[in-house]
Amino acid sequence: MSITADKPLATDKLREALALHPASTAAELVAISGLSRATITKQLTALQKAGDATATDGTRNGRRGRPASRWSLTGQTERPRLRPGELDDLVLEHLRSLDAPVGPTAVGKALNRSAGAVANCMARLAKAGQLKQTSRKPRRYEVS
Repeated sequence: MSITADKPLATDKLREALALHPASTAAELVAISGLSRATITKQLTALQKAGDATATDGTRNGRRGRPASRWSLTGQTERPRLRPGELDDLVLEHLRSLDAPVGPTAVGKALNRSAGAVANCMARLAKAGQLKQTSRKPRRYEVS
C-alpha cells in the first residue's frame, strides 16, 4: 500500500489544527481535524515526546472528573485578551523604549498585536496628547 502525495498524514493534519487552534483539548482537535480520538491521542503523545507539543492542565468548569489538558505546539501560546486600556499602556511602554518615531505595523509586530488595533490606539493616544504624530505618510509616532 502506498501513500499518495495529495493525502495529508495524520501528523500534518494535527500540526495544522494545533497551529490554527492553540490551547485546544484532544476532543476539540478531533472535531477540528476529523481524525479519530485514538489517532489524536497517539499523535499528541508522539509530538510531546519529540518536544514539538506541550500540554497544560485544563481548568475546572463545574464538571466532575479531571479537567482536559490543553495542547499547543511548542513555543506557541495563546495570546491573552487585553482588558480595556491595556493596549494603550503596552504601546506607550514600547514607544518609551525607542529612540526614533515608529509606525503601527512595527509596534504591532513587536507586541504581537493587530496592526489595526495598534493604529487605532496610537491615533487615540495622539488625540489625547500622549503621543505626537511626526509623519502622516507613512504614519509615525513618538512619545510627547
